[in-house]
Amino acid sequence: MSGGTLAILAIAVVIIIAIAVMASAAERQRAEALESWARERGWNYDRERPELVDRFSGTPFRSGRSNAKARHVLTADHRGQRVLAFEYSYTTTSHNGQNTTTTTHCFTVVTVSTPATPVLEVRLEHLGHALLGLVGVHDLQVGERVFDQAFRITAQEDAFALAVLEPGVRAWLLEDPEGRVPFRFSGDHLLGWSSGRIDPDTVVAGADTLIDLVERVPAQVWEGTRG
Repeated sequence: MSGGTLAILAIAVVIIIAIAVMASAAERQRAEALESWARERGWNYDRERPELVDRFSGTPFRSGRSNAKARHVLTADHRGQRVLAFEYSYTTTSHNGQNTTTTTHCFTVVTVSTPATPVLEVRLEHLGHALLGLVGVHDLQVGERVFDQAFRITAQEDAFALAVLEPGVRAWLLEDPEGRVPFRFSGDHLLGWSSGRIDPDTVVAGADTLIDLVERVPAQVWEGTRG
């Protein structure tokens, strides 16, 4: 190997190390900023909680083994509800025969605790849907043309879905479709997600939207789930 080639390799190694150091420093500064924000507002912050990777299912979570991580976790009692938010990310690779490309997928996940419920997911119609591994879940229409055209509903139990999506809730969702979906009731939580790294303002806005939805659900729905 020639001296010129060795010099190029040495420079490349130095650049890679420098990029890794800068990335690590930026991530540390980000963690410190989030921790400071949480402390000032009475929230709790954890830099990483691996057990959350497999805690939830459905979009946007990966099923089976993956390199997913749950980081920058924020928790609090907010407006009388228990809120959990975190940054969920994983990488995928693709090969076109010549080059291999690595892509990082990153989402902000916000959840609110609820009584146990069947699965009900509402998304914008044009986004498609994927509820992998959930048995007995099917598409549903509520019979209101404007609403059914705007949203795609997947439900485990029609009665629960129709009770939640009563006329007042449907009207509220139609006021701001992109700001109020997607969301999913599943088990003991109501969950919403969006693309991108976690941001405190996004977390609070997402939590407020989910809590607004919970508060709009008719009281008899929760009484039925408790029964």
